[in-house]
Amino acid sequence: MSRLLKERSVQFLLYLAAWTLVALFLATAVASRAAYYQQSVEWRHLVAVWLTDAYVWSLLAPVAWFVSKRIPISRTNWRPAVAAHLVLGPVFALVEAALYSLVAMVLNFRIRPGFEGTFLTVLTFDFHLDLTFYWLIVGVQHTTNIYRDYRERETKAVQLELRTSELQRQLVQSKLSALRMQLHPHFLFNTLNTIVVLVRQGRTREADTMLTHLSELLRRTLDEWEIQEVPLRTELEYLGLYLDIERVRFRDRMAVEIAMAPETMGALVPSFLLQPVVENAIRHGIAAKSSSGNIVLRSRQTNSMLELQVVDDGPGLPLIDPERNGVGLSNTRARLQQLYGALQSVELQSSNHGTVATIRIPYHQETDPLE
Repeated sequence: MSRLLKERSVQFLLYLAAWTLVALFLATAVASRAAYYQQSVEWRHLVAVWLTDAYVWSLLAPVAWFVSKRIPISRTNWRPAVAAHLVLGPVFALVEAALYSLVAMVLNFRIRPGFEGTFLTVLTFDFHLDLTFYWLIVGVQHTTNIYRDYRERETKAVQLELRTSELQRQLVQSKLSALRMQLHPHFLFNTLNTIVVLVRQGRTREADTMLTHLSELLRRTLDEWEIQEVPLRTELEYLGLYLDIERVRFRDRMAVEIAMAPETMGALVPSFLLQPVVENAIRHGIAAKSSSGNIVLRSRQTNSMLELQVVDDGPGLPLIDPERNGVGLSNTRARLQQLYGALQSVELQSSNHGTVATIRIPYHQETDPLE
């Protein structure tokens, strides 16, 4: 409370100081003109007269400010507002002259005998100055309104931009989540179908092992459902759980070699990125061969890009349509497009020696949580 009173008192003193400077400015202007015409100047009387005039206006200025605030000049009502201020300006001049005349009689300024004579004299000399003061206050108020409106529009524009960015982020997040939701049922369908086949063939132990691996994979996936990017080492852990499932299915017919560059293991990649690509290699490489097959996973950093490759030694893909690669690869392309835009690519190259799937995304490392 004391701090508030102190601030109010300081503001009041600064307000009076400002009007005092106005009075001294006007007094020196009158004194300069008198000196030019070689007229004598009674400084005490001159300063007292103008200080009185200024302090009377210090009382009227808040009222004028309030009135101009209640009758703002805007594009929609500028005509009636200006008309109102054209009437109110002379009214304030009359009130100022009346108040000044009362103070002048109390302080015995000896302007004219009686209140009426003093009032008419003051009104004659101060009328235009009083109108100037009033319109200055209206002008400052109008300028303040314009600046306030500008700041409000600017603030709303920033808030709208932030809101738009947030909505875009939420939209991207929703699309990514939707893509992952499409991917998981696709993977689950294939896995459960394999388990059904194993059960029908009487391979219950293998079916049980596959269900155990599937349960662990789903648990890890659900625990980090909202995380879009994970370190490559974590992605390889997810992939290992998937490969454990496929090893049960193919037994000794599938060999997987992981030849990732050690310096890329901390690079961030979209979670569940490699599984559909490896699944594609198994379907068109391993499953398409009567003999055993190999899958090789590689990674390297090239400039500012991370390059991931999944290579199989199957019969290859004789016809490749980039727009139609099944659910897995289609979702992979869509996710990368949402995350990185044009700064990504997914390429499939087929030959007599198998298929090479190459993924390129921007290279960025995981951040240290202690930093």
